[in-house]
Amino acid sequence: MERAIVILDKLARSALRSQSKPIPQINRPLACGNHLKRHRSTSGSESKEIREMLSQLPLFAGGEIVRGFGRGSKELGIPTANFPLEVVKSLPESLPTGAYYGWANVDNGPVHKMVLSVGWNPFYSNKEKSVETHMLHDFNCDLYGQILKICIVGYLRPERSFDSLESLIAAIRADIEQAKEFLDEQDKAKLKDASFFTEKLCPPK
Repeated sequence: MERAIVILDKLARSALRSQSKPIPQINRPLACGNHLKRHRSTSGSESKEIREMLSQLPLFAGGEIVRGFGRGSKELGIPTANFPLEVVKSLPESLPTGAYYGWANVDNGPVHKMVLSVGWNPFYSNKEKSVETHMLHDFNCDLYGQILKICIVGYLRPERSFDSLESLIAAIRADIEQAKEFLDEQDKAKLKDASFFTEKLCPPK
């Protein structure tokens, strides 16, 4: 069975090397089936980009939660956990920007469903690429300095700007509902139990 490609920061690479269990595989055509249907009429280059992205899923990453722009909770009502630039740069260049879904946990705690934004957030015209994770769980506390681990399972939609803040919020809410549905599918649900989520992240020697 083909092993999934794993992209990680230095700490996560160290932990993954010690895993004894194989990484579960997913049914890739289902990973973003609706998204692929929407792209049937697009250019060949876009379709090729999506195919390349699918061939790299699932992706695992881990790193310390750092302060972001402070917009998730205050403006959107959708709090996010942000990775440092080192983790952002560890993702493959061929990975398209946009919204993704998958699994995440904090400090080896319970694993929760999540949606993920990868890109420059054109609505806000960010200067740096970011990876922002919204976990479908209310932590009721700050998570800065804790270790976030994610498993990127599938792609929801490409990155784009919006005419209003309300339209952006509506799109994210739609992403969340779609993510919940996809992650209940058997081949994606099993990734919640990947041993990566319970491994201790230690700096490589």
